[in-house]
Amino acid sequence: MKSNRAAIRYAKALIQESNETDNLEVIYSDMQVVLNTFKENKNLKFLVESRVVKNSIKLSTLKLVFKNLSTLFQKFIDVLSENNRIDLIETISFKFTELYKDHKGIQSALVTTAIPLTNELKSEVLSVVSKLTSKKTVLENKIDKTLIGGFILRVGDVEYNSSFKNKLKTIKQVFTNNTNLSIQ
Repeated sequence: MKSNRAAIRYAKALIQESNETDNLEVIYSDMQVVLNTFKENKNLKFLVESRVVKNSIKLSTLKLVFKNLSTLFQKFIDVLSENNRIDLIETISFKFTELYKDHKGIQSALVTTAIPLTNELKSEVLSVVSKLTSKKTVLENKIDKTLIGGFILRVGDVEYNSSFKNKLKTIKQVFTNNTNLSIQ
């Protein structure tokens, strides 16, 4: 995903406009639809980011794909098209989501485990993270079978790695660093 200052400016402007018109929640929902659509459909992403395809075709395609979204979002697509920035729509959606969560005091936490978490474990992790940071937390569970067991918890820039894979790696490093021991 492109990181672009223009995308951040558009996202900030959309936050401000949607806040002023009391459409913040609607636009947030629209942005989630946009992100999921781009995630599920790589061809749409290639079309929008193509330098060969005309902006008018990109605009008509996006209008058709996102026809059920809000009128403010439709106007936003028009503005992007007028400014030749329609290729930034996915990045803008991502940045908007980040700004929205920051505005609402919501943080994201990612728990990577070898097997899916039960609802009981999810609620325990959420309560611990919320107590530590005093922010509302949205928890995402990612499955990585190479962990063998344990978990990796990432909240913002902080990562707590309590996986068996990491513990085995640490033990291996200790043995590797202690190769100067002589056996008699």
